[in-house]
Amino acid sequence: MKTFFKLFLIIFYFSITLVEAQDSIPFKLGNDNRIYIKATINDSEPLDFIFDTGANAMVVNTTKTDSKLNLEFDSSTENTGANGVTNQRVSSSNDLHIGKFERRNEELIAIAYPNSYVFDGVIGYPFFEDYLVEINYELQKLVLHGSKKTINSIDKYENVKMTMTGEVPFIDFTIFKDDESVVFPVMIDTGFNGILIVYHKIVSKFELANQYETKRNSQSSGTDGTVIKSNQVIIPKVML
Repeated sequence: MKTFFKLFLIIFYFSITLVEAQDSIPFKLGNDNRIYIKATINDSEPLDFIFDTGANAMVVNTTKTDSKLNLEFDSSTENTGANGVTNQRVSSSNDLHIGKFERRNEELIAIAYPNSYVFDGVIGYPFFEDYLVEINYELQKLVLHGSKKTINSIDKYENVKMTMTGEVPFIDFTIFKDDESVVFPVMIDTGFNGILIVYHKIVSKFELANQYETKRNSQSSGTDGTVIKSNQVIIPKVML
């Protein structure tokens, strides 16, 4: 992602009125290619959160934060991840701060990620739902715009139609199988640390199995540590 996308603009349309603004939040691009920003919860010490456009909620990694936060968990919810649906604890009425931005009475979902996950939690896109979010990988900062009027040189961007499915953003993606093009929706997921995952449903629907050169076997972990095995293949041509 760092190689191919220097600038990225995410525009979410909501019924609320956008306030004129243009402020930036610095981030660090981790060795795992995730966007790391500093956040505090209930006046805690600064914590390392990832900004995840594939998440529709705020999450604390209890494996890392149990000793840093004193949260009260008063309900539960179903959480859908790459490994399926799990039941997780919820803490309500929390104050979240990122720089000068804050959200009060916020729900936090508690997930005990494996020890290999180094982040303290996840900031889902609803934290910034009042803004147009520009991700500048070159300068490593999130620029929050109150409206299109505050975006400089918007002509440098190419518009791509985006839809919200399951409260996360999707765009159409094209891969090629011989001379045939295959188009399917893909999630814009900054919380994912790879390049592209094509799930079994799409592989089966478009008969993509055994159509490409297999580079190696691969495996990834779900939020509960479940290992998902897959084939890593070479796709000669894709188009976005």
